[in-house]
Amino acid sequence: MTGRPRTLRTAAVISASAALFALSACGGTKASPAPTSTDGATSGTSASEAPADSAALERVVPEPSGITAAAGSFTLTGATAIHASPSAEPVVADLAAYLKQQTGLAPQTTQSADAPIQLVLQSTGGDASLGAEGYTLAITAASVTLTAATDAGLFHGVQTIRQLLVGAKLQAGTITDHPRFAYRGVMLDVARHFYGVADVKAYIDAAALYKVNEFHLHLSDDQGWRFVVPGWPKLATVGGATQVGGGPGGYYTAAELKEIVDYAASRYMTVIPEIDMPGHVGAAVSAYPTLACDGRHHGPVTTAAPGYDALCTTSESTYRFVDSATKAAADATPGPYLHLGGDEAQALNLTQYDSFVQRAQNLVATYGRTPIAWAEAGTAPLLPQTVLEYWNTAQPQPYVTQAADKGTKLIMAPGNHAYLDQQPTPDFPLGLHWAGYTPVSKAYAWDPVTVLPGIAPSSVLGVEAPLWSETVKNLKDAETLAFPRLPAIAEIGWSTPNTHNWPKFAQRLADQAPLWDKLGIAYYKSPEVPWDQS
Repeated sequence: MTGRPRTLRTAAVISASAALFALSACGGTKASPAPTSTDGATSGTSASEAPADSAALERVVPEPSGITAAAGSFTLTGATAIHASPSAEPVVADLAAYLKQQTGLAPQTTQSADAPIQLVLQSTGGDASLGAEGYTLAITAASVTLTAATDAGLFHGVQTIRQLLVGAKLQAGTITDHPRFAYRGVMLDVARHFYGVADVKAYIDAAALYKVNEFHLHLSDDQGWRFVVPGWPKLATVGGATQVGGGPGGYYTAAELKEIVDYAASRYMTVIPEIDMPGHVGAAVSAYPTLACDGRHHGPVTTAAPGYDALCTTSESTYRFVDSATKAAADATPGPYLHLGGDEAQALNLTQYDSFVQRAQNLVATYGRTPIAWAEAGTAPLLPQTVLEYWNTAQPQPYVTQAADKGTKLIMAPGNHAYLDQQPTPDFPLGLHWAGYTPVSKAYAWDPVTVLPGIAPSSVLGVEAPLWSETVKNLKDAETLAFPRLPAIAEIGWSTPNTHNWPKFAQRLADQAPLWDKLGIAYYKSPEVPWDQS
């Protein structure tokens, strides 16, 4: 396991906006590019310029849709200037900050269209096949031009530039890229162990590097309730006052949750709040015992094992609670989705459970959000827009395929491939192994449209990499479990299956290590990855 100092994590991003619109001279030297295909064949290379180096472009994760190398390279200097289309200034500030963070150089932003680095927002007339999140990156010895239809596409292209940087150089060539799936998520469980705002932001930053666009925040469970609900103060002050192991826990104020949501949005990531119910409600029942049918004080849950409390599904006060909590989560997160949980409600019979799911999803829809639920909710009659998240590969779930046949969309998060909390090896000091051991090669070895037999490709909305925190006490633990497997799952969600090649991917992972070291991202040095060849 490897970790590095965190001093470079966000300070440069915050300070870079002060450089906007400062004029500067250009950087780089002119040369005529010699295009090559990804097989590395060159044509017309002059003696004064480096030959085309396909390998220098083939270091990006996720694997881009198309790569063509050319002769030469662009060299970043302290005098290099960056220009962007109107309304793309935030992405320019991000790029300037990232370049300073990685190279120590301080490129300036300028209003001059002659700047060597250009970020072009082309909302009409561009390549329609790239969609809303795709981009084209063209690098010559004299210029770098990043083009996209949206700010999100530009931001994803910036992540590619970050990964391509070797020292202060970018290999010449062209990359055309767009995602396979619209939904590419990670989940962080802040209920079992609580993470402060700074740590959540750091996890968002690490995920954004791999073009993740959904941030599923697991805000409640048996061991902790982590946000404020008006009218129900003890959810936060009592339900939020513990965690696994009996630590102090914590909760997010409305301002802190907004800070997380806004920060994720600045990384073109949408926060999806989860209120897990009708099971996994130990923290809520500890705060308000009448939410359970027996009405007894159950006390806090501090073990890693679930408490198996359940909401009283026949009580109208339960639905007043659900309504209040749902409204608070919807008010705090302006994105289109709200996750209502729904897993492992063993204390309820099927009739009770299905009745609850029906009412809860309707409440979510009342507040203008699309409901998401764990796959067990497929036993209930679902709204046409409700999305199921598939996770439990240990048990047959015919109701999931039945729901998909009726039009329900699926997020694929199979526990034996995508759960980041599963141990990579039997002797790994963090994580669980209920779904088996998941080395990085296994995290990479699956396809979302075939992992569950009988599912039509059109049913798959996308993928998610959940990180449950029963054994994960801090950010370093979280990153050590997530890396290098999070990038593997990000590639499954972004890149088409014909590009998936484990030996080449393992090498591209190794190429990421110097950047992780620079950024202070902790990671597990899996023996499957040729780190010494980075």
